[in-house]
Amino acid sequence: MLVDKKYVRRFSKTFIFCHWLNALSFCMLYLTGLPLYTEWFNFLYVVFGSQEVLQILHRVFAVMFISVPIIQLIFDPQSMKDWAKQILNTRLRDFKFFLYFPLELIGLHPKGMPKQGFYNVGEKVNSVVQITAWFMLVVSGIFMWFADAFPREIVVWMYPIHGIAFGLAFAAFIGHLYLSAIDNPDSLRGMTKGSVHVRYAKGHHEAWYDELIAKGEFTKEEAEQAIREDKNA
Repeated sequence: MLVDKKYVRRFSKTFIFCHWLNALSFCMLYLTGLPLYTEWFNFLYVVFGSQEVLQILHRVFAVMFISVPIIQLIFDPQSMKDWAKQILNTRLRDFKFFLYFPLELIGLHPKGMPKQGFYNVGEKVNSVVQITAWFMLVVSGIFMWFADAFPREIVVWMYPIHGIAFGLAFAAFIGHLYLSAIDNPDSLRGMTKGSVHVRYAKGHHEAWYDELIAKGEFTKEEAEQAIREDKNA
């Protein structure tokens, strides 16, 4: 059934909460961690009160960052299972998506684009990058936080690993921000309201759209009516 005769349910409230909690904690970790790598950002010590306050905040947000998947697993394990299943269900032919993706970036809708499921291949790649960066940040961060408990030779290597992981995660974050909020703002509704317009579902996740019709979530006629009304609005 379409929400308000035009929207498709996409994300749960727990998933949305965890998404924004992850975004907040990551941004604050980046901000509070910058002075550790370059003196250019030493002014942040003044902004936050002192170096000690900044370090405490960095650790507070680190705990928040680590807690995100735990919260998701406790309160909405099905979303995590579906997410993992989608990533593992990626086939080589799906990567044909990247041949047409540059054209989508400039607002075109090229023919031949393979139908995408609940997550398109770009989102799946972003997920893998973010998961990898998350593990690198958490593991290296623990070694750095409890440095006295580990051999110095190992701890020394954790600093560049931490920096590389943050660079990787930040690059993925900027790309994700641009594609969701600027290039394709329709997708942003999914992470605020939990639903997306059926037009967006058909245009960007057609395999998922077809699956919903096959399951009887809504009819093709209902979807086409909503799309027509959106065009005429």
